[in-house]
Amino acid sequence: MNTNQHELPLCSFVSSVVKGSLAVASRCVSDEQRDIFKDHINPTRMITSDQLVYTPAGSEKRAVVLDIDNTLTPPRRPLQQEMADTLKRLKVPFFLGAGGDLRLVSEQFIEPLHEFGYRGTFDAFLCNGPTRYHCDLSRGISVTLVRHFAMKEHMGAEKFERMMKIVQATLDREEFRLPPPMRVIGDLIIDRESMVNVAPIGRPRERLGDEAHRNRDAFREFDARTGYRRRFLAHLTRELAEFAPDGLFISLGGETSFDLVIRGNDKGYPLKTLLEEGFERVWYIGDALFAGGNDEAVLKYIEQWKGPQPCPVGAVQVENFRATIGALQKLDMVHLPAE
Repeated sequence: MNTNQHELPLCSFVSSVVKGSLAVASRCVSDEQRDIFKDHINPTRMITSDQLVYTPAGSEKRAVVLDIDNTLTPPRRPLQQEMADTLKRLKVPFFLGAGGDLRLVSEQFIEPLHEFGYRGTFDAFLCNGPTRYHCDLSRGISVTLVRHFAMKEHMGAEKFERMMKIVQATLDREEFRLPPPMRVIGDLIIDRESMVNVAPIGRPRERLGDEAHRNRDAFREFDARTGYRRRFLAHLTRELAEFAPDGLFISLGGETSFDLVIRGNDKGYPLKTLLEEGFERVWYIGDALFAGGNDEAVLKYIEQWKGPQPCPVGAVQVENFRATIGALQKLDMVHLPAE
């Protein structure tokens, strides 16, 4: 795969029509998540993909931004052919809005998409949105860096290093040490330049093997039973409160980690950018559209819209890639397969 010659480190809206009204989506979250985020959740904005009804497209210039885990693929698993075939039949341009860096996204999405016969181009807003790549799969796989954001430069080296030490100190606390059979496989703190990912079970540098997947499964069960990530997130948010004036925001990342991002250089960035580039309607589809989720920036972008017209961005909550296919079909974004 060709990458940009600069060799920089690798580092959401569905306007859904429900009974004629425009709605914004958020997922059903656990009771524990509701307790910690209850001041931020507005149930009147919640809608899921199964509540969508088929709506013929109008004449507006549209685009769709898609998360990856639990949206385009199974969690940390490669793209499936059914999803790839759907993307090949899209009527509108699609963009990625994902938390992972280029290495992860290449393994999980870009390379399988090319293997399944997709021959076209798309842009990927990675590391939770602010780092943009142009991906050309017409002849082989070519990826070019378009825009890069450096969190360390934004905060300043001294503040950034202090933040990282606080994160490490949190991981070292006895209450956040993981019991067997879970173990750390890979890096605990991953600096993706545009954001920082914190993975209590570690993040392997190589493709996930069976052992790593079993470790993830054990952690997910442990987290659901004990509220581990809820407690970790609450503690880390308190410890890093001094960096809030720098725009620091902390959210759950995928199913096993946490993301540290800078507001404005998050998943709201691709929405803002695409509207500036002339799209009249932008759709975001993702699985973490709830307070504290790594798609929350999409909801914040919609809430804070200040244009003269209603916000042309909205979001649809999905639980898996098949729900995404259904949402795309109901939004009249997919050509029917050839007979």
